[in-house]
Amino acid sequence: NQTLTLLQLEHMHRHKTGAMISASVIMGGMTAGASEEQLGALKDYGEAIGLAFQVQDDILDGTTDTAVLGKQQGSDQARNKPTYLSLLGIDGARQKAAELHGKSLSALASFDERADQLRAIANYIVKREY
Repeated sequence: NQTLTLLQLEHMHRHKTGAMISASVIMGGMTAGASEEQLGALKDYGEAIGLAFQVQDDILDGTTDTAVLGKQQGSDQARNKPTYLSLLGIDGARQKAAELHGKSLSALASFDERADQLRAIANYIVKREY
């Protein structure tokens, strides 16, 4: 029930969804013996796709049918929850998701096909429809 700026909303989600996804990706890289440079790229990927996940979740909450979504459609708006959809509108939120998706894929450029599974996850996150 608070009004947030886009910067504040991103800060919150970087420390929630973004941090969980980044930690998972980085730990996988560490286990595989990734270099510091590679770990930095994986962190960039995780942060971007973590935010993209949240943006897409906000879009779906506002646009997907309750029966398909698995929760009450529009529940974020009903709870006066700050979202990317409420701050950017549907077109702006979709553009933001696409931008973050592009950043996540760019972060993986040095990995060649070794990061194809991460690319597939990024594609799923941004293109998912329940």
